[in-house]
Amino acid sequence: MQKLISIILPTYNGSKWIINAVESVIAQSYTDWELLVLDDGSNDSTELIVSQIAQNDPRVRYLKNEENLGIQKTLNKGINESKGEYIARIDDDDRWTDINKLKNQVAFLEENKDYVLIGTGAILIDEEGKELSKFLMPQKDKDIRRKILSKNCFIHSSVLFRKEVALIVGGYDESGDTRHVEDYDLWLNLGTKGKFANLGSYSVSLMQREGTISNSNRINQAKRVLVLIRKFKNIYLNFRIGYSVSVARLVFFSLQKVTPFSNKLLYKIKTVYKKSNF
Repeated sequence: MQKLISIILPTYNGSKWIINAVESVIAQSYTDWELLVLDDGSNDSTELIVSQIAQNDPRVRYLKNEENLGIQKTLNKGINESKGEYIARIDDDDRWTDINKLKNQVAFLEENKDYVLIGTGAILIDEEGKELSKFLMPQKDKDIRRKILSKNCFIHSSVLFRKEVALIVGGYDESGDTRHVEDYDLWLNLGTKGKFANLGSYSVSLMQREGTISNSNRINQAKRVLVLIRKFKNIYLNFRIGYSVSVARLVFFSLQKVTPFSNKLLYKIKTVYKKSNF
């Protein structure tokens, strides 16, 4: 008998892309899942689109916040409303490109009870669907722990984790200290209770959209990462390297705000960073 997976999809005015995300879930070879679409107060056609899909597939559940709660509270609402043993995540503008993604991840966690979180690699695309790059994350627990203070080693839309453990560590932190880094914070907390892994597959398609995260938000995000790194410096390896990398990232974003770099240069720097050892 398959274990139930609860898939959390938060959205806010995501009607343009959300049908692709939902259809990529429905296409999975693993069939014992529920999809919780958590609408954080959209005023577009998201409700109509998802409700029509839910009429044809009862595994899809549409939940709308009465008021805008923000991403962290919305994600925790999804965990609390979920019925599954495992939690998966997908954003409204991303897609799962591997139909065996869930099947392979569940098989891994079922066979390795000491692991709490597993992700995959990804393909980066633009709004027209053109591939920009593809990348894998470190796969073994020891490699992830060596690098995780230098960079977030998990793609949010790729992960599968144990609900029980997420509840033990308190789910997503809802404070302002982790806004835009709430996923990173959760992974670091989960890692105190068990092991990490990533599959060596490009199972997720991530859309790179203009204006998704403003430069000001990138700066604030980089500052919050520094706080996280200090918080976990005695738990994970290479604190000094991770801190130095994060300071450099903050300086780069700050300089970019004063003297904008070309998108081409920024893309090259990001690509080098993703392929780096730290």
